[in-house]
Amino acid sequence: MANLLNPEIAGLQRAIEDSPEVKSYVYQQIAEFEPFVTPQTVVSVVLKNPKGLALQFEAEGKRIDPEDLKTYFRISITLREADAKINAEGVDKDIFTAIRLAKESLIKKLMAIQDSVVSQQERNMAIHHAMQNTMIH
Repeated sequence: MANLLNPEIAGLQRAIEDSPEVKSYVYQQIAEFEPFVTPQTVVSVVLKNPKGLALQFEAEGKRIDPEDLKTYFRISITLREADAKINAEGVDKDIFTAIRLAKESLIKKLMAIQDSVVSQQERNMAIHHAMQNTMIH
């Protein structure tokens, strides 16, 4: 299927991809995912159409002019490995802030997953250890 991006967004995407400052900032930000990824993990940073946020903003009770939405950057960062995928978005009028917000949101999700896995493993190890050290009276 053909890429159905809005021509305005597609042009902006190319301009951002050609910007050394934005590229450098993206690489700096995604370097922070290193503790959470493997060499097989694919990281995607994508500029999305901010007009898609109109319904979300309305549901949150935020009133925003659709024309004003054009001035926002909506950045999505996705980590994908095999069948697993996790992503987060950042939205701001400044592209660097939008990238940072997306990264921070994704790191929060990854830390929550890591905390739940680690605490479950610790709990299982404590149970196993307790079962191994039973004393018979």
